[in-house]
Amino acid sequence: MSDLLSRLQASVGKEFVFKATYPIGHAPLRQYALSLEDFNLLYSDPAFAKAHGLRDVMAPPTFICDSWQYFGGDIDERGELLGRNELRDLVGLRAGNDYEFFKPVHPDDIITAKWKVMDAVVKEGRSGKTIFQNFEVTFYNQRNELLAKSVELMFHRG
Repeated sequence: MSDLLSRLQASVGKEFVFKATYPIGHAPLRQYALSLEDFNLLYSDPAFAKAHGLRDVMAPPTFICDSWQYFGGDIDERGELLGRNELRDLVGLRAGNDYEFFKPVHPDDIITAKWKVMDAVVKEGRSGKTIFQNFEVTFYNQRNELLAKSVELMFHRG
């Protein structure tokens, strides 16, 4: 566990930037909303969205934080995202999130996500030691407008 903790603590302050090479598109927004059983027409009907002041349909708010749509890499045989390099080895299992949303995400948006490692600490519990790690993830569109921020709490078991 000390080797893992040392590696995680050495990553504190590092930032990893991922930029999509293509717009999100309409279909992923609709499919994500349907997977949540959220039938809000803002996510699927352009005329309805425009009548409510949007330029097009929008994504359900957590779409941008959960879907890795900004990642343009390939997937391996286990479904793991390749090309995340060092970040792939640093991210544990999700223990919680805090979200802030600033602007709607639209189908024509090209997303950039910036992952920053905030800390890594050990806590002792009934089942042993666990490493908790915080990331701040900020999401921007092609106009460099801040769309959302997520603080991701991850955990690692030794």
